[in-house]
Amino acid sequence: MDGMRCAAKVLVGRRGLMAAGLTASLVPAAARAADYPSRPVRIVVAFSPGGEPDILIRAMAPAMQEALGQPVVVDNRPGATTIIAAEHVSQAPADGYTLLLTSSTTFAVTPHLFKKLPYRLEQFRPIALLMRAQLALYSNPRLPVRSVAELVAYARKQPEPVTFTTTNRGAVAHLSGERMKQVTGIAMTDVPFRASSAAAQALIRGDVDVGFDGVASYVELVKAGEIRALAVTGEKRVAALPDTPTFAEAGFPDVAQPYWYGLFAPAGVPDVVVEKVLAATRSALKGAALGSQMQAQGATLEGTGPEAFARLLTAERESWGALIRGIGLKLD
Repeated sequence: MDGMRCAAKVLVGRRGLMAAGLTASLVPAAARAADYPSRPVRIVVAFSPGGEPDILIRAMAPAMQEALGQPVVVDNRPGATTIIAAEHVSQAPADGYTLLLTSSTTFAVTPHLFKKLPYRLEQFRPIALLMRAQLALYSNPRLPVRSVAELVAYARKQPEPVTFTTTNRGAVAHLSGERMKQVTGIAMTDVPFRASSAAAQALIRGDVDVGFDGVASYVELVKAGEIRALAVTGEKRVAALPDTPTFAEAGFPDVAQPYWYGLFAPAGVPDVVVEKVLAATRSALKGAALGSQMQAQGATLEGTGPEAFARLLTAERESWGALIRGIGLKLD
């Protein structure tokens, strides 16, 4: 009997130690979240330097750094239709020190294009919708077209398909080219590039005929006459390109649609961390210089929080999925 009592005391003692150990492990984690951030925060960008999302986050970084009290490091990891960056962040600790800046492509588009991805939406927590942006259709200025209608007429007369640039197969710009083929019935062949800067140079040289891309990287090239802008997405014209009609004005309302950029963290990141990152993000988006710069390029700065952002993501997964099924596009 004494032996049984002794064993019971030992068992209770062990359980007590285990409980104490569990409590001790939880307290430091909560304390770390409350003290966030205590070291630099890294934002992994799923696109190349110099492109629209890179311009956006580098403009935001100083204000975010001031709000957080720690350096904000921009880490560009482009490639594979944003999959490289998303996979990298999906494997990071859920502590708020590694974040993902990506577009609607990552979670609303690629799940419909690939049977198997190295990440799942459930591995991420939406933090903030940063910006809605516009696409434009650009052309080599020596191409004998000055409108979407003229491009369609030109393409129908050519013995070979018109070529168009893509910087990420399966991304919004690529899908817009595929959608244009579907809507107009013209033949087009995509030519891949690693970054918007390389795609723009190919258009300038005349290596490629046309291309869908964002506005930020092309505005000055259009103003200089090195590239021609044929149409922009969205409901109204872009202030920086006032002479360029919308696709609706050009008579092709169903060819392309706007897109967005947002900030995500690995799932499981503490609420207090999300709140601090969201506050820093909204503070950065309020910067007058950033706002005027992006708005002139047809963008709207948002700052939408996690719940509303998650609802938008669900809706866009459905709309992009319908488009991709209609096109019949698969990348694996």
